Amino acid sequence: MKKVTLLALLLLLVFGGSASAFRFGVGGFGGLNFPVAQDDAQSGTVFGAKARLPIIPFIAVEPNFTLLQNGDATIEIEDYGYGSMTLKAGKFTSFGADVVFGSIMGNTGLNVHGIAGISSSTYALDVDAIPDVSGVTYWLGLGVEYGINQQVSLEFQGKLMVFPYDDGGDTGSRKNGVVTAGINVYFGQGGEL
Repeated sequence: MKKVTLLALLLLLVFGGSASAFRFGVGGFGGLNFPVAQDDAQSGTVFGAKARLPIIPFIAVEPNFTLLQNGDATIEIEDYGYGSMTLKAGKFTSFGADVVFGSIMGNTGLNVHGIAGISSSTYALDVDAIPDVSGVTYWLGLGVEYGINQQVSLEFQGKLMVFPYDDGGDTGSRKNGVVTAGINVYFGQGGEL
């Protein structure tokens, strides 16, 4: 705890005078996910938080944390005389970073940006006998942000998530379409970056 407090004070001293000149944002989002070509999962929810840190005027990095929950699926297994069966849904926990390119810093009015990202994810089923699978996840999408003023904006994103896995010889990938809405709050100097 002492190290964190000391680091915070040091950062405040170093950047305190120029904090208003550096523009950054934080935000939260929620929405729906839609499994692509997966019979063992249905649509579910997604929630997360992020920060937006500018690199150059049209490129920013967004460190993020995302929770994605698939819905339970019902599959037909009549070929074996069993009828239908409900499969428990899986969930993803993801820590990563997106590169956001285009109009990136919450200016007033309508702003459009592209998104490409990578994250470290864990896929877990709600079944004790099946171990979790971890790996790299890739994200690609498009975002539309509407700046209400220089400090607050509403954002809508559509992304494709691809989670390739190799689980002891069982290889494949899980793909989900993700649609979210969120709010971003910006700090620092307003206007075009």
